[in-house]
Amino acid sequence: MVTRFPSSVSQLTPELLTSVMAELHPGVKVDACEIVRTMKCGDGFASTADRVILRLQYAPGHDVGLPEQVMLKTMLRSPHAPRVMYENEVAFYRDLRSEMTIEVPQSYGSLYDAESGQFGVIMEDLGLRGARFPNATTQVSLDEMRGLVTTLATLHAHYWQSPRFKADLKWVATPCSRGMYTFFHDYGLELVSAQVDQNPYKAELISRLKVELPEIFAALWKVQAILDREPTTLLHGDPHIGNTYLVADEKGGLLDWQLMVRGRWAHDLTYLLITGLDIEARRQNERELINFYLGELRARGVAAPPTPDEAWELHRKTVVWGLFIGWLICPTENYGQRITEANVARTVQAAIDLDTFAAIDADD
Repeated sequence: MVTRFPSSVSQLTPELLTSVMAELHPGVKVDACEIVRTMKCGDGFASTADRVILRLQYAPGHDVGLPEQVMLKTMLRSPHAPRVMYENEVAFYRDLRSEMTIEVPQSYGSLYDAESGQFGVIMEDLGLRGARFPNATTQVSLDEMRGLVTTLATLHAHYWQSPRFKADLKWVATPCSRGMYTFFHDYGLELVSAQVDQNPYKAELISRLKVELPEIFAALWKVQAILDREPTTLLHGDPHIGNTYLVADEKGGLLDWQLMVRGRWAHDLTYLLITGLDIEARRQNERELINFYLGELRARGVAAPPTPDEAWELHRKTVVWGLFIGWLICPTENYGQRITEANVARTVQAAIDLDTFAAIDADD
């Protein structure tokens, strides 16, 4: 019985792949596998995990409808992030992917080893569907953004104040408990301070806020406490524009579920809007897109979504997560300076435009 994925692609075997995939797809048998392409963390295509494109050859009559080409998301060196992030993503694909009605990559098998932190998720190669992968240096149209907002609203509406959070989904972390909470709370300020010291462009950008890092960190936890209150739902947790993809008809999908949590809707929507639109487009369209999201919640059965005014005030405050945890903490080498700087610039300007810290202070 396979217990973990290897840390070297040379050790991938048909037997290992068969064992992992058979849990979801009984009867599958892989006879051979070919490594088509490897994308390692830090090369601009991957941040906290490595990706391997595999071409599989199945035993005759044993493909059980699975594709010949798949992507393996795994770890080819030592862990690039806290182990709980990998455990969280495997849990999503193992336990929740099958009930998703939104655009999410198909999963063909996954495995997490608690002792080593090693993990693997065998999933759909979205390139075969012609998916486009935007980031903060590329343009996303308003129609494409509405597609992504609809995806979030569909996810959120399905789990809105779900009783399952006291039952089978009790394990899902919240902004202030379990998951990455302890790591961010205990080490976040130290890590961001080091990033700012090491990257002059980050220091220059956040100087525009006229707020010191310890004050930003304190504001972050005030907002996290707000996002921990009802009404809560299942959140992607990290939906910056680089964790999305676009397929035909502006339909938007979500990648990288390592920071999935239970909390309030703004955590996801605000982060998507401030990273996904250039600064001027966000200024001109964010209110309309928030109201569009609220309408999509209603259309999907949420009887009492926030009012537009309530939603706007929470949006103003929630910018701080995307600024501090989303991009100040992110090492430049994960995505390269161009993408990282674009995201920091967008989140900083959003905090200025929305007077984020004044809005947070008003709650005292």
